[in-house]
Amino acid sequence: MAISAPLRSLASPPFVHPEPLDLSFEGFTPEAFAVLERLREEPHVERYRQEKDGFRRWVQEPFKRYRDDLVVNWVLPNRLPFETEKNVFSRILKNDFGAGGAHHHLWMAFYRPPRKRLVDIQLSHALYPDQFACGLYVGAYAKGLFPAARERMRTDEALRLLNDLIRRGYVFRFAPRVRGREADPRFDAPLEAMPPELGKAQGIWVRRAFSREQVLAWGPELVRHALTAQADLWPLYRFWLEAAHP
Repeated sequence: MAISAPLRSLASPPFVHPEPLDLSFEGFTPEAFAVLERLREEPHVERYRQEKDGFRRWVQEPFKRYRDDLVVNWVLPNRLPFETEKNVFSRILKNDFGAGGAHHHLWMAFYRPPRKRLVDIQLSHALYPDQFACGLYVGAYAKGLFPAARERMRTDEALRLLNDLIRRGYVFRFAPRVRGREADPRFDAPLEAMPPELGKAQGIWVRRAFSREQVLAWGPELVRHALTAQADLWPLYRFWLEAAHP
């Protein structure tokens, strides 16, 4: 099956973007990290309800402006076929059969219709109590994409792409089906070969984290660093897509 016309025509780095960047995002404040830290300490719906107004003001609303800036400065200028509004953000409350749990982070990813966010390859952006992360993820929910991408990760070309990202400060991580100390291996130094356990993976991540201090110092310039991350991750993103659509 051939890659669809919109994917064949996708721009490749260096991406086109306005200069200076057209920004509405003002940056995250210390209050955003503080709200998420309190949720980490008490990950329950009641804590979320107490924090709901602050969460909306300091986390959700700035994150939406960050999203808008990615659209204006990256998605639209490069004609990328992404859904950028509907269900691009995660939910803070857990789907845990009524136990009332709450996540202590918020993340977003654009996706390609008619797919949904959770069943596509994700170029994701996430805010945590102590950092902001940009990364690439594919998991078992993406049934038409994940098996082929996982198999292709065992090739020499995948090793080259991955090691290039690791040298730039990205971390490679995967979640095999086994549990225990080996359940969440992480690699932050170039690899000589892919780990054999990768064949059992049910999720693969490659991502770079920016510390709380960096995010606060950068303010709106976080968008520029995110655009750099999209360009860094794009070759591996295309590599995974091509695995499912040779």
